[in-house]
Amino acid sequence: MKKLIVIVFMIGFVAGSFAEDYLDMNFFIEPKFNFEKTNLINFHVKNIRNDSIRQINIFAGRMLENPRSDSLTVSFLNAVQPYLSSPVDYLYYEKDVKFKFLISNIESDSIPIIKNEIIKTDSMKIGIFSIYTPDFVVKNDIATHTEFDFNIFDIAKKQAEYLAKRTDYVIMLSSLSKFIDNDVVKNIPVDAVVSFDYQKKTNSILSNHLTEFYSILTNQGRYGKLRLIYKDGKIKEKWQEIEFDVGSD
Repeated sequence: MKKLIVIVFMIGFVAGSFAEDYLDMNFFIEPKFNFEKTNLINFHVKNIRNDSIRQINIFAGRMLENPRSDSLTVSFLNAVQPYLSSPVDYLYYEKDVKFKFLISNIESDSIPIIKNEIIKTDSMKIGIFSIYTPDFVVKNDIATHTEFDFNIFDIAKKQAEYLAKRTDYVIMLSSLSKFIDNDVVKNIPVDAVVSFDYQKKTNSILSNHLTEFYSILTNQGRYGKLRLIYKDGKIKEKWQEIEFDVGSD
């Protein structure tokens, strides 16, 4: 009986070692959507489906096309309900936040903020955190119940090391410039940076020769799909730029 149990265990272990697992992370960066098309956008986002691959939608940057009130930005995100969101056209005045708000270097006693997120599949654990540029508080009049931490190098190090101990792959979502991103991740365990800087940059590997840098602008008609593939005990990534046209009403 003991031999049978051992054999069954070994068969399961071997099968698991050769199994493949996939995760698609869809990044809508700087989308500048038309608020009046919220329902249409929601329909298109919800219909990014794959029968065999889990889809995770992440929004970051400026959500709406024109300068709007916090209430409209929050209303839009509450309606669309991305898995995670890091908006830069939300200044913390509207408190009826029902979406998952990811930011690692702002504190608030009035808004439900998460510092990091761990996404689990059958074979992978993916960690993600979000760093906002100090320019965000310099250029905007944010609500007084918020506190911005300017120590972006320390915050990124703390989050990356925390997630690296608990996950297989770490992503830094960042509105810093690519030049600063390069310095921030130089000596910390980050596998990929996904930029939500308002400018499109060239995708490349950063100077540590370990961290991939990805940039996309959804207001130019595409979103970025980061496909993570688990095979033979390793994770490989594939970046694609997918057309996203919400059409007309």
